Amino acid sequence: MMTKKKPTISDVAKLADVSPAAVSMALSGKGRISTWTAQRINDAIDQLGYVRNNNAAALRSGKTGLIAVMMHGLERRFNLEVLQGLNAKIDCDNKVAFILIYETALDLDNRLNIALNYNVDGIIIVSPTHISKSIELRLQNQTIPFATIAFTNQLSDHNHFCVDAASVSALATQYLIDKGHIHIAFVGGNMKSYDRAEKLAGYFSTLRKNNIKDDKSLILPEGDNLQNTAEGVEKLISSHPWLTAILCYDELATKGTVTGINNRGRTVGKDNYIERDISLIALEKIDEAEYGAPSITCVDYSAFQMGWNAAHILIQKIDNHQEVITLSHPGPTLILRNSA
Repeated sequence: MMTKKKPTISDVAKLADVSPAAVSMALSGKGRISTWTAQRINDAIDQLGYVRNNNAAALRSGKTGLIAVMMHGLERRFNLEVLQGLNAKIDCDNKVAFILIYETALDLDNRLNIALNYNVDGIIIVSPTHISKSIELRLQNQTIPFATIAFTNQLSDHNHFCVDAASVSALATQYLIDKGHIHIAFVGGNMKSYDRAEKLAGYFSTLRKNNIKDDKSLILPEGDNLQNTAEGVEKLISSHPWLTAILCYDELATKGTVTGINNRGRTVGKDNYIERDISLIALEKIDEAEYGAPSITCVDYSAFQMGWNAAHILIQKIDNHQEVITLSHPGPTLILRNSA
């Protein structure tokens, strides 16, 4: 029994009545061909059942079109939005995101081994903190383009994108001060977290800039769970009855704070004088429908744009071998709702 001959680029070109070069451009996404020509090529591919030999294409170009994206979990909304931005740009450039999830430093090492074995063209690491020097040196020695996205700031010779946590809390604190608040608490965050330290720095510096004395007793670290955080907030309100506003480190702290305020018979809102509402701002993005009424005012880090920018710079390095030093990134913005 004769084996059916696999169709080639030349066969596709002949059926579509175009040159083999035009078919190659359509397959690679490079070069300029008309929509009409591209449609004829696609129709010919479907009719013949042509399957591109990616291994051969990779050998010719020296590239696989794969970009490894190392994600430290997908629980945080920030990570999901970063991934959406990365995917949007990677898809736009006709490349493929090779997504690998890790939890520990050992996981990250193992995922790097997998990515390198697949000969990826570049690597993007999304991490809650800066990557270790050993990982950075390893990637440098491999001479593979890479970028990092993290929740904390870090000095690096390579492309690093991060949340300016101090600016996040400074923005929210200044907004509350402009609304007349002077007794503002800060709830949540692990005491060993560098990101929390940065947010507290922005909070304290903004208070001092406005000649408001900072009060360490208004700082409440995260509890072991939502109930512990709620109980901590109840005690905070009891010992500071003049409290009018609270900054919440993250979504977990926000949930615990709302529960604690309600348990004390107080409400979340803007009316701090007649109804004695307590204003609340979450220091990370929260969906409007997440808490019902009132909707929570929060800070948007522009995580989607951060992911898009990181992918853009990495792809430029992969395709053009150009080192792009800076790319404008929007700073944090307030999403104003009914809680403050």
